[in-house]
Amino acid sequence: MDYAVTVYLIRHARTKSNNERRYLGWADEDILPNQNLPVLDSRCETIFGSDLKRCKQTAAYYFPIASYLGDVGFRESNFGEFEGKTYEELKEIQQYRNWIDNPQRLAPPSGETLEEVTKRCMEAIARLPKGFTRYPLILHGGTIRILLVNFAPESSEFWDWHVSHDDMYKLQWTTKEAFEEGKRCTSLSVVPITANMNM
Repeated sequence: MDYAVTVYLIRHARTKSNNERRYLGWADEDILPNQNLPVLDSRCETIFGSDLKRCKQTAAYYFPIASYLGDVGFRESNFGEFEGKTYEELKEIQQYRNWIDNPQRLAPPSGETLEEVTKRCMEAIARLPKGFTRYPLILHGGTIRILLVNFAPESSEFWDWHVSHDDMYKLQWTTKEAFEEGKRCTSLSVVPITANMNM
């Protein structure tokens, strides 16, 4: 089957906070060096994603000649006062436990609810420029989950998805109109990230 629009959801490369299992939201942390990130496509000219540098740095490895168009709407959740902390450091705090139980409606102190993150992420998708048939997006674990919840062929919950640094999600629509109207995709596959994929 021919598809009119393909969206690739790619998580940024690992950071120190990722490896230490710390909440990493709006903090602008670099990716770790020496990760042997492959070139995915040496011909791709335009990449989209979060405006945070861990996404821009990842894109520079995966798509070395591409221009990067970052959008603040694609940022990870703002974890507020929980930023940089681990579960072990937070687990006895009642406000943290309340947030874990209801992240849709409750926010960390000075942070965002999942409803707020979803709203800005969906607005960012709607802002993508028209006229492209392929949209490689370099994003965060949380924003990828949000897009999968909203666009996967079957309905799902945020925590149903495990988003790896080593795979990409390939979403395809049969018509541009279906994509632009925010309808669920026709096809979804998970593809291991390897060199020279020529997307």
